[in-house]
Amino acid sequence: MVPPNLQQPGLPRGGARFCRETTASVPGALAPQRTEGTVATDVEFGLLVQAVDPPDQFVALAQRAEVLGFTHLWVADSSLHAGYVYSYLTLAAVHTKRIRLGTGITHPMTRHAAQAANAMATLDAMSGGRAVLGVGAGDRPVRELGLRPAPVKAVKEMIVANRRLFTGERLSFDGEFVRLVDARLHFPPRNPVPVYVAASGPRMLALGGALADGLLIQVGVWPDCLKAALEGVSQGAAGAGRSLQALDISAMTYGSVRADRRQAMDEARPFAAWIPQTVPTYCAIAGISPEDVEAVKRVYQGGELHEAVEAARAATDEMIEKFTLSGTPAEVRQKVEGILSTGIRHITYFPMGSNRLGGIERFAQGVMAHYLS
Repeated sequence: MVPPNLQQPGLPRGGARFCRETTASVPGALAPQRTEGTVATDVEFGLLVQAVDPPDQFVALAQRAEVLGFTHLWVADSSLHAGYVYSYLTLAAVHTKRIRLGTGITHPMTRHAAQAANAMATLDAMSGGRAVLGVGAGDRPVRELGLRPAPVKAVKEMIVANRRLFTGERLSFDGEFVRLVDARLHFPPRNPVPVYVAASGPRMLALGGALADGLLIQVGVWPDCLKAALEGVSQGAAGAGRSLQALDISAMTYGSVRADRRQAMDEARPFAAWIPQTVPTYCAIAGISPEDVEAVKRVYQGGELHEAVEAARAATDEMIEKFTLSGTPAEVRQKVEGILSTGIRHITYFPMGSNRLGGIERFAQGVMAHYLS
């Protein structure tokens, strides 16, 4: 059993759907700066970061994110491009009290799926029940290890096996990608760790709808793109006898908020280029011309999105507008309204550009404060 002194009895599990804690109940949280006519909503905001800050600065960032009212802190599993995801999540676990802590995302290719289950069970104990397992295919960083992004079947096997391990079950599992022989977690979490799937393509969206507690949908911010992704989730959920209402669905967004609109847009360029390279279907949905898409794809190269410098230069302003959460505070709030028009009530934000903590502050003051109560 997990040592009882490392758990907080009664802490709600799962995502935004299960835990509607607002800044009003968080001591020291950001006070909303409302404009006339503003109406409070049930929107929740998560934060996604890479572990690229020195440990002491990362701790300060995690603590500040909690105070500002972010409900989730996701740390990317970025192969060799950032610090080790579980070490940084452990730092956050011992230096925060409320914010949920997740891998954003991990996958079954660089370590055994059961090792991820054990890591998350340990993180859950250290954080008092705040761990969330975010899984997906992975991206270009795995290629430098001689690997490839995980097939949908590998992610499915990881979810199925880890859910059983989280219950303390002893099992043998003979999958194509995940194999266990009479295995069990000797220190399982008190409650099963929630599983979120990061998804862009139709098969991963359907998998998330069928098996996950929540999804991180990475298709940009254009409402028609999000609606198309939600349809994929809905089909997967329906096939498993579930509904969208059973899931915590978050729009995973990348962007920059600044008074200088041009600077904000330029900082968000790398992600604008990622969409046409990785999931060009959404370019067609958003009305991006095939010529502009091909111009990005011709020059796209690099181990992860920040390294695709030439492709970022080729990204058009239209791509930046439709795929990133960037611009002035008023412009970004308008984009948030577009996301909310799809029915999504959970937004995950990755701050791009220089001064990461400053970017988080600007997003919280200029955007989040409009919604939190």
